[in-house]
Amino acid sequence: MENVALHAAELHKRAIVIDCHSDILMPVTDGYVRLGKQVEIPDPERWKPPFEMTESSAGNRGWPLSNRFGCIGQYSIPQFLAGGMTAQVCAIFVKDHQLENALRRSLEMIWWLHREVEENDDFDLVTTVADIHRLKCEGKCGGILALEGFEPIGLDLKFLDIFYKLGMRMAGLAHNRRNIFSDGTQHHVKTGGLTDLGKQAIKRMNELGIVVDVGHLNQVGYWEALETTEAPVVLSHRSPRKFFPLRSEDSLFHPAYDVSRGRERLEVLAKNGGVFGVFLFAAEDIDDVVADIEYVIDTIGPDHVGLGSDLYGLEKAPVGLEDISRIPVLTERLVERGHSDEVILKFLGGNYMHVFEQVWKDRGI
Repeated sequence: MENVALHAAELHKRAIVIDCHSDILMPVTDGYVRLGKQVEIPDPERWKPPFEMTESSAGNRGWPLSNRFGCIGQYSIPQFLAGGMTAQVCAIFVKDHQLENALRRSLEMIWWLHREVEENDDFDLVTTVADIHRLKCEGKCGGILALEGFEPIGLDLKFLDIFYKLGMRMAGLAHNRRNIFSDGTQHHVKTGGLTDLGKQAIKRMNELGIVVDVGHLNQVGYWEALETTEAPVVLSHRSPRKFFPLRSEDSLFHPAYDVSRGRERLEVLAKNGGVFGVFLFAAEDIDDVVADIEYVIDTIGPDHVGLGSDLYGLEKAPVGLEDISRIPVLTERLVERGHSDEVILKFLGGNYMHVFEQVWKDRGI
């Protein structure tokens, strides 16, 4: 076991490590936390809210601590460095009550990411493949700006160009809700696919060098996006066994979500050259996460799997992987499971790098 731990530590140290999803820009923009400082949040077993919160409370979803703190305490620059992270995708997401000022809210989030870069010497904005290699050599980390839902773009795709100039390098047309570009994966809602504007947006992303994220598209939109794009995509954060099961009835989300044709959807992702980001959210423990990783490897091979943590509260974090600094533990478990160095390096970041090398234009900003 000592040899396994030592080998895993050395392997993780030399790896380019990329995580494809976090919502940390939300609490940063709200003024609750800064990236440069690691904070501790209460133990969910002992914490009680300051007022009564029931499962029917708006936005509560039955997780009072997560509803209160979100991903605070799970992502920060000290934790990125402790976890050996090279690049962390930081998503722009606009909540329902903010949609009236979606553009303003998204620009505020971008402003805060740029400010964090200015104020932290160990953190940089990643816009090129060269940036990632440089950060790895310097022992630093960086943020990749992503858009989760195109509501801030409005009806004018010129704004997509502006977001690109501000540093955005990854984008998904929709979150769960429907918008003018596409449908998301809404519970118990009959959904459609991409609109003409959504298809135009994908083509423009291909031209600019923005990675298309299909993570929150519904069944129809997923197929249409992969038919439309001319570049590799990412599916930034999902559980493959829950959302892409071999049999629909094996998924706890069936029938609320359309999880049919799981193998076919994974196979078309592989044919595209895309990467599936396995998330940590709602997994029970490390072994549960490893089972998801191995499911992708067994189904479509080791060239199409990566990390897409999406941690959002200790109540829904897997035991042993409570925050992003714990990723080396995942590397150790993969070594214990007998995976080769090559496969583990691909999972940790090599597969994402292959996509970035094909999509990003390495022009910087």
